[in-house]
Amino acid sequence: MRASKQLFLLGALSALSAAATAADSGAGKVDTSQWKCESCKFEQGVSGTLDLGVGNVSQKSSKFGEYNGLDKSGGFLIGDGAVRARGEDGTYWNLNASNLGLHTRYLDAEGGKQGSYKLLFKYDEVLHSLSDSARTPYAGIGGSSLTLPAGFPAATTAAMPLAGTLQQVDLGTQRKRLGVGASWAPVSDWEYAVNFREESREGTKRTAGAFFINSAQLVEPVDFHTNQVDASASYTGAKWQAKLAYYGSALRNGNDSLSWQNPYTFLPAFPGAASGQLALPPDNQFHQVLASAGYQFSERTRASADIAAGRMTQNDNFLPFGTAVAGPGGSLNGRAVTLDANLKLSSAVTDRLRLNAAYIYNDRDNQTPQALYAMVSTDMFPGAPRMNLPYSFTLEKFKLSAEFKAWAGTKLYAGADSEARKRTFQEVDRSREDTVWGKITSRVMDKADLSLKFVHAERRNSGYQVVPGITPPENPLLRKYNVASRTRETVAVRADISLAENVNLGLGVDMSDDDYQDSSIGLLSGRDINVNGDLSLAFTADTSLHLFANHQEIKSRQAGSQSFTTADWTGENKDKIDFVGIGLKHVAIKDKLDFGADYSTTRSTGEISVLTGASTPGFPNLSTTLDSLKLYATYRLKDNWSLQASYWYERYDSKNWMLDGVVPNTIPNVLTLGEQAPRYSVNVLRLALRYKF
Repeated sequence: MRASKQLFLLGALSALSAAATAADSGAGKVDTSQWKCESCKFEQGVSGTLDLGVGNVSQKSSKFGEYNGLDKSGGFLIGDGAVRARGEDGTYWNLNASNLGLHTRYLDAEGGKQGSYKLLFKYDEVLHSLSDSARTPYAGIGGSSLTLPAGFPAATTAAMPLAGTLQQVDLGTQRKRLGVGASWAPVSDWEYAVNFREESREGTKRTAGAFFINSAQLVEPVDFHTNQVDASASYTGAKWQAKLAYYGSALRNGNDSLSWQNPYTFLPAFPGAASGQLALPPDNQFHQVLASAGYQFSERTRASADIAAGRMTQNDNFLPFGTAVAGPGGSLNGRAVTLDANLKLSSAVTDRLRLNAAYIYNDRDNQTPQALYAMVSTDMFPGAPRMNLPYSFTLEKFKLSAEFKAWAGTKLYAGADSEARKRTFQEVDRSREDTVWGKITSRVMDKADLSLKFVHAERRNSGYQVVPGITPPENPLLRKYNVASRTRETVAVRADISLAENVNLGLGVDMSDDDYQDSSIGLLSGRDINVNGDLSLAFTADTSLHLFANHQEIKSRQAGSQSFTTADWTGENKDKIDFVGIGLKHVAIKDKLDFGADYSTTRSTGEISVLTGASTPGFPNLSTTLDSLKLYATYRLKDNWSLQASYWYERYDSKNWMLDGVVPNTIPNVLTLGEQAPRYSVNVLRLALRYKF
């Protein structure tokens, strides 16, 4: 290939030389006015695609439509598009839209002039559907006060008049986000930018409240509004690059608390037990200033650095302890200061060796004042005063790595990371984790790419302690998994093989093993094994097939103590996930009709076993099955008109002993929402007309 390019270049230079000689001599003059560059495509004018059609969903399911906006049954509109415009003077604009007929939709526009200015507009909505099987007797859903109908309170859930008072409630949130921005380059090498975003999140979600030994699942209102702004000034020179930026965010919650009536009979001696109150997330702000710079020492060596200083504040007034119990008054005056820094250096020392180094620093200094606060348990019982614990931490991380071209087709990689953490008001003051890793990649006879990676990591701490002030106190033998001493071994093997010109096979295995060797109560060990493979076949230029499969097993073992001493029970979790998929693409009529199909199936099981020394029955297994089939086709009516059709069938079935058969009054002292493990069988049809211009 290189030789042919050199011959072509020499030929072209010879032709140009001959043409120039002829032009100088006045003989054989060549007219170049009609010459065109056939391979140089500069789009100008307006182009794009527009899709308009209808679709239908056969069944209502919050699980199926959890994020895609297809949670309701019935018809919906299809509206998608992508439009581009280019001017001869460098002006441009782009417009993209998708799912305009759904509650999960997206629209963005960008325009300006190359090298001069840019304008941005973005709008999107995301529907997060949580549940369509919840039922509750409470009125006022979506508001900050939940009330009960006549017939309450009662001694137990069985005595409550639920048959005539339960009402269906759909749980979920709708997020809407609007953003506008602009950037401009008034002088060479400099660019300024400013962006504004406004986001709202409204809806409902699950929560719970308690009165002594009785509790109830509740519906919490969601009414968040966030305003964000970021502004920056950037310089890009031949060797230097620098940026100064500001980011600010302010969140406002439309509800500061949720109150609810007690559905259980209570003694008159506890007037605060008539109704309860939960605090909701408070208003807060975050501001940050960022400075970054990069310098190109040479073609081989580059360094970059950035530092960011931030401040978080929360100053809402304290709520009363309960609906009938006064609060402490005042506010938390919460504040935390953050400092983040990153330094990076990369250098190609030789043509075969590249070295990389990085230093990362993260500090969160919680400056919230400490004070003693009176306690009221479940809106009924006063408790001993407690002092708040403003957690802080500092992280320092060093990373070194090298890449070496050992021989043709083979590269060696190696690295070492060291991470040190400091904490306050936590069980471990200091911990350090050191990691070493190596990797080799090699191409064998242009037929196979092989890679092998090994990682060894050890985390040690300065000693485990019980944090004073936590009530009830923790078992001194407990070791929390995120700070406990741990050894981790990871091995990954991957092979990509070209069996034939039109057949490619990929195989991979990843294994990870965690050992918490110093823990006697808490997480003791964990193991994750992942085996995957994929196969692609190109039968002809018009037909291709791909297959993929994955098997994963996740195991963990833990120990606990019911007697607040040494371990007297152990538990083991074992999850298995199997996934298989196949896809086909085929051009039935060239430039006229093409279609495809994708099918996938997933099976997962979860086993929980607990050994207490007593002959108690075990937990039933958890299971999930998911089958999905997608068919799609495109038929070109004319050069710029086409008809698009698709069919999507998906079946989901799950078994969860924690939900199945548990209705609102199944547990005498817990009024539940009665949600069941999700199951659905949904068909989605789409038919749209596409116009291309």
